[in-house]
Amino acid sequence: MSILVTQTPIGNLAVEIEGEFVTAVYSTPAPVSKAKEPFAREVQAQLQAWFSGNLMRLEIPYLYPDATDFQIRVWEQISKIEFGATRTYGDLARKIRSGPRAVGNACRRNRLLLIVPCHRVVAVTGLGGFMGDIDGSLVRRKEWLLEHERKHRSCTG
Repeated sequence: MSILVTQTPIGNLAVEIEGEFVTAVYSTPAPVSKAKEPFAREVQAQLQAWFSGNLMRLEIPYLYPDATDFQIRVWEQISKIEFGATRTYGDLARKIRSGPRAVGNACRRNRLLLIVPCHRVVAVTGLGGFMGDIDGSLVRRKEWLLEHERKHRSCTG
């Protein structure tokens, strides 16, 4: 496994790579590292294009290590939410015949930030939480990601 750290408007993101697959994307205080392998360079280029508003969908091969069947079902539904759109936890729960809280718990365990865009899942009454946070800096990151997508919804990537 190798780890790429790339700078983004929401802070440095670590990208764990195994072979030609991403297995995790998460925030890190680690310093930026330069992508050396072709696959890592492609991942870094796609992330930069997404954050610049020139790419609406990350086309990065990924794996769900240590995921349950239920989590995978939730994440597959989340991956169908279009750039700039949102769905509620209840919407997703109805699609997979589950409950909103279970969907929220699956979102919290998502280790593929942006690739599986859990930031697009919101509560009926507002934003809801993000990555286990309900009112702090991670929720502000969710707000930033949603605003970024609204602003760049018309890009052609």
